[in-house]
Amino acid sequence: MPRFRWEKAWWWLLLGVGVGLGVGQLAAWVGGYVRPVVVFPLLVGSILGQMLVGGIRLLDLAHRPTVGVGLLLASLLCAGSEHWGYYRQAQRDYERRVADWQAKIQGLAALSSQFAQAIQQHLPPPPGSFTEYLQVQLDRGRRIGPWLLKGHWVWLSWLADAGFVLLAAAGLLWPTLGWPYCSVCESWYRSVRQGRLPPTDFAPWAELLALPVARPQPAPPFRVQFRLLQCQGQCTPGRLELVWEDAAGLHTWQTQLDDAQREKLEALWKAASTSQEELPSPPPPPPTNQEISSR
Repeated sequence: MPRFRWEKAWWWLLLGVGVGLGVGQLAAWVGGYVRPVVVFPLLVGSILGQMLVGGIRLLDLAHRPTVGVGLLLASLLCAGSEHWGYYRQAQRDYERRVADWQAKIQGLAALSSQFAQAIQQHLPPPPGSFTEYLQVQLDRGRRIGPWLLKGHWVWLSWLADAGFVLLAAAGLLWPTLGWPYCSVCESWYRSVRQGRLPPTDFAPWAELLALPVARPQPAPPFRVQFRLLQCQGQCTPGRLELVWEDAAGLHTWQTQLDDAQREKLEALWKAASTSQEELPSPPPPPPTNQEISSR
């Protein structure tokens, strides 16, 4: 299991706070136009999860308890930041309505102070503080389809939204922790080499790696794809992933290389690149009848 590091934990929590607040504000802006039930919090959670995945890759963090705490913190802050965004929208809408109303009756209010006071009394009440805004939302209720939720049911619906956000983010973040990770240099494996192999070059690879194919016959024009992964410290020879197709169908294969296999693969890569450099250039195409007649 990867070791706990205070410096990584602090950076991860700070990243979770920033990402959670930012995604929450984005959700409030989009939710002001459209907010489908269930689908919207899942979409918000997927955005949050993708950004957190980038965070653990950037910090080379694989300590599961630390990741779990940051995920929970980011999800809760995302839900709270979304409600704060709606509160700020209500404040701006109130200020805009008051400004429009005062512009329309400015001339009439100037004729009489009593008339101006009467107009002020008929203005809509301001949103007040954030807690007062939430209380107003509880009193008004929340409509979900044909149902109008009120009181503690509104709180439960908000908690359900936060749960959907957490579920979607965890669905993207948690499988990422299963990616290859080096506990020696504490870094994720990264792709250092990838490409495709023609069918003729796949036979030496199959013999070297003891692949479960007797005579690989990829269906043209499909070529074998490979990817070599290695940690930042190059503590191991690397991890090789292959995808190929034969008469039985599509196959995937991956293994941790040893030093001898890595040396032989390097030799195969070098031989393949040398043979490609030594290939003669194709002859020019023969002249067409039109070119001959023009001469």
